[in-house]
Amino acid sequence: MVRLFKILQESFPYYLDSDRKNMALSAGLGAFMVVFLVAFNPLEWEHFVLFLIIGLVIFVTLYVTIVWFPKVWPNVFDSLRWTVGKYILFTLWQLLIIGIVAPVLLEALGFYRGLPMTDILWYFFVNMMLYGSISIVIFTFVLRTVMLKNSLQNALHANAELARIRTLKHHPTEVAEPHTTITIQSDTSDSVELHLPDLLYIESSNYYSTLFWNDGQGVQKKMLRVNLKTIEGQLNNTFIIRCHRSYMVNINAITEVGGNTNGYKLTIRDSDITVPVSRSKGREVIEKIEQIRNLAESA
Repeated sequence: MVRLFKILQESFPYYLDSDRKNMALSAGLGAFMVVFLVAFNPLEWEHFVLFLIIGLVIFVTLYVTIVWFPKVWPNVFDSLRWTVGKYILFTLWQLLIIGIVAPVLLEALGFYRGLPMTDILWYFFVNMMLYGSISIVIFTFVLRTVMLKNSLQNALHANAELARIRTLKHHPTEVAEPHTTITIQSDTSDSVELHLPDLLYIESSNYYSTLFWNDGQGVQKKMLRVNLKTIEGQLNNTFIIRCHRSYMVNINAITEVGGNTNGYKLTIRDSDITVPVSRSKGREVIEKIEQIRNLAESA
């Protein structure tokens, strides 16, 4: 039981890393189910239309739940905290929705006339669990393997770039960031003035943001009543980016990139913290590290 609990708590990828890919994934699973049903059932025109409708319901259900739900409830569908247990429950819930919507729609379109709705629902529920389970097992194995492989490969590449930067003559901050002093204004009269290359990262919680920087005397921090979107507008710097809905990071302050099935985590210099990276921002972080390496080599 303890072992099972640990497995359910293990990290698991929240599908793919872009809306476009997840739309293609939803369409692919819908098409796969149509082909699967055609292969194991008599191929008559009426059956084929029925299977197409089921495939369409699967596509719409998956697209809405995978792509749009995280936009509406970002805290619930945080990809960085997605686990095996959440994935299983979410998938069973998706199957339940499909098992209800599909028969109701088919009955409304004139299929299964004369049959009690309870019998139709039960038939679909059993078949969705049977056929859906086969698809889920295959898809789960492929998804986890592909995402883990991609994350590890990209993390290794990024760390090689960081190692290259450290071997160059010039420090990356001298190349990539201007030696300017900036002032971050809050929504109140409070503010923070600091040297831009000293900035490490910014963490946000609700309406407040905490800035972390190293001024040569150690890591300093200051909390301001201001959100990250407002700070983004004040900084407007190429190498200080929003890597997560709750974090901004100075790309020059990254010492290591870690990768797992959920994406990336960034180790920040002069601190013991790792900053999470949203799945949609992973590629941008890797590209920014490559840009710093190019600038450092050309300096």
